[in-house]
Amino acid sequence: MITNHLLLPSLYHLQRIGIVRKIDICALNTPPLKALKENQEFHEAFPEQVFTPHPSLGEAPDKEFPELYKEVIAAMAPGNVVVVAMPDPLHYAVAMDALQHDQHVLCVKPLVLRYEQAVEIEKLAAEKGRFVGVEYHKRFDLRSLVARRGYALGQFGAFVMGEAKLIEPYYYRFSNFQNWFTCERTDPFTYIGCHYVDLVYFITGLKPIEVSVYGVKGRFPNGNEAYLRRPGCARWPPRTANALGRKRSAIGRSERCLANPR
Repeated sequence: MITNHLLLPSLYHLQRIGIVRKIDICALNTPPLKALKENQEFHEAFPEQVFTPHPSLGEAPDKEFPELYKEVIAAMAPGNVVVVAMPDPLHYAVAMDALQHDQHVLCVKPLVLRYEQAVEIEKLAAEKGRFVGVEYHKRFDLRSLVARRGYALGQFGAFVMGEAKLIEPYYYRFSNFQNWFTCERTDPFTYIGCHYVDLVYFITGLKPIEVSVYGVKGRFPNGNEAYLRRPGCARWPPRTANALGRKRSAIGRSERCLANPR
């Protein structure tokens, strides 16, 4: 999904303007690679851009290659870049393997699932002199850029508190998420809620000092147990502002809501 919607178009554009040369894409099996190859929008927007699939599209669609990415990384010349766009629990292993082979790393959020793993990646990247970046694409949504500009201009006053909510389409439960998005591996706040914690920093410059979450368990259609709902609370440094209500001159009455997301 992320490769089709955001990553490959970006890489194709960089390839078109001469910044990126060869693009290799490695997947567990061939169906997602075939879908990328046959995407008509890519043929129209990037008619001259191509990537090399791993495994080859001639392989059986049900045959899996979980370790193939290691061979692809090992074959790369030093100083190139590995883009990590895999299920959350696999980020750490792939990022470390890329750094050990002297490559830069771009990883979709979240970078890893444990603080200790992030420190380990930071240390190895410093030793190798390589860049590690985490892709928070919601920073580049128009509404995020407008909000950042407005905050810088003082249009919103001081940030005191806020609320963010995301409810994914129900059909996601029937996708590949049900195979890996389980309680012992990740949760909705780790997977998507981190975007909104990051956006507060991006818009205001404030860094969170504490994050707490609470999980509500449920089951996917295949029976796997997961945190299907994961409300969280993030705290930022205290700010001097009146959080009791709107300014006296502001328009509007009290705001209240009781929601039951399904």
